[in-house]
Amino acid sequence: MAMQYQAALQELQKVAYDMSKRRTRTEELVRLEDSVGRTAAKDILSPESTPPFDTAAADGFAMISSATINASPTNPVYFRVVGTIMPGDEPPRSPPCRGPDGVLQCMEIMVGARFPEATEHMTHMDACAWVTDVREVSLSEVPKADPQLGSRFIMLTKPVTHNANRRRAGTDIGKGDRLIRAGKKIRSSHVLPLASVGIKEVAVKPLLRVGVWSTGREIVRTDVNWAEGTIALKKTETRYTHDADGPYLMAAFKEYGAEPTFLGLLADDEPAKLEKALRETMATDKFDILVTTGAATPGRSGFVRPVIEKLGGEVHFHEVAMRPGAAAMFASLESNAPNNGLASFFGLPGDPCATAACFRFLIVPYLQFVRGEKLDELFLATLELRVSTRQDSEPNMDAGAPVEASVGNDCGPLCLDCFRHGRLTASEGGRHKVVRMSKDQSPSKTYPFIDANCWIHLPHGQEIVAGAMVPCLSLSACREEEWQ
Repeated sequence: MAMQYQAALQELQKVAYDMSKRRTRTEELVRLEDSVGRTAAKDILSPESTPPFDTAAADGFAMISSATINASPTNPVYFRVVGTIMPGDEPPRSPPCRGPDGVLQCMEIMVGARFPEATEHMTHMDACAWVTDVREVSLSEVPKADPQLGSRFIMLTKPVTHNANRRRAGTDIGKGDRLIRAGKKIRSSHVLPLASVGIKEVAVKPLLRVGVWSTGREIVRTDVNWAEGTIALKKTETRYTHDADGPYLMAAFKEYGAEPTFLGLLADDEPAKLEKALRETMATDKFDILVTTGAATPGRSGFVRPVIEKLGGEVHFHEVAMRPGAAAMFASLESNAPNNGLASFFGLPGDPCATAACFRFLIVPYLQFVRGEKLDELFLATLELRVSTRQDSEPNMDAGAPVEASVGNDCGPLCLDCFRHGRLTASEGGRHKVVRMSKDQSPSKTYPFIDANCWIHLPHGQEIVAGAMVPCLSLSACREEEWQ
């Protein structure tokens, strides 16, 4: 009996929560530059404030702003320049507001340099006059200036506001501020603020370790020694199909932040071989997730579940009311290794399109549940051409492909969730998105995936008119700028 898709998601979330509680590896430290794409294991707090002190936001002259309040073209204000502060210099004490000859005093300051420090009896320099707003003048232009006190002067003809061109200490990031929330995926843009407060390592959740088997007697045999990382192909006359699902799953797991290992080809539909492979792998306790393809083929679907149950596993669902990929299986297996770990088992259909759909709509949510991430949100796009999900009007399906009536659900075909790959593009002006379903939706066809970049989530048994808004999800971990 098939489980509805939303109920399957709830089951995935429940098992993911149990796995998260039982995981012995809860976090690991990685270098900041290696953390991109990983999930933060806990809140990342700033160990200090930034900037740590008041700095100049522009090249100019540090001064007391109140002294310029009456500056105008007809009433210029003159300052003697008594020093220069460069980035990295120890800040000098603020000089007196006026020199012994009564001339106002300032200090040249470069962008990023620290403002002079105020003393108990001196007014603090609180602003920076931008270099383009002042004019250097000669000694002869400054009334009552004593040449022995310095000969470099500037003139202002407009007021300088309080805190002009001044970055106050702690106005960017405060000490103790939360920079990244636990469970959030770290992006390259996060590195800027993290590095600016001196963070060099971050605690991230360990990568989920995934073991992948391909299945199928027709597949060109692959001999794999995953301990040594070697792969060899052995092609015979009776095995004529290249493995598409295995390489796809390896790449897709990496794209979504997991650590996959290819465990080889289970070529023969024999329960004993599957049982042996699972027993040996579970004894190593090296994997959090185990995946086989071809679990929905006639030769395998009848014995995969009994093998899982014989090993003491719990089957959470064996069929999901979704198309393609209805016969996907999800189960939990107890490890017989010393630390008694828990591994999740996914049995995926063998058709490439169905494998891709099950990965995106079942396995990716599970990865996100385990890591404490938010699920990817569906977004709406305008349907370019009419789409029908009626059983008698599905386009370009193989004659032998299963139909909705064969899914075996108990609530009728309208309970099916239909996923169709398509091409999403930005409309002219980029104000909204337009999606067109791929012409060929055969579960065994791979060529449409060259151009497709999204999945369209549709109800079953309906005709959706052109111009309707339909929910979509990216085909892979792409970014919106790729939808062109």
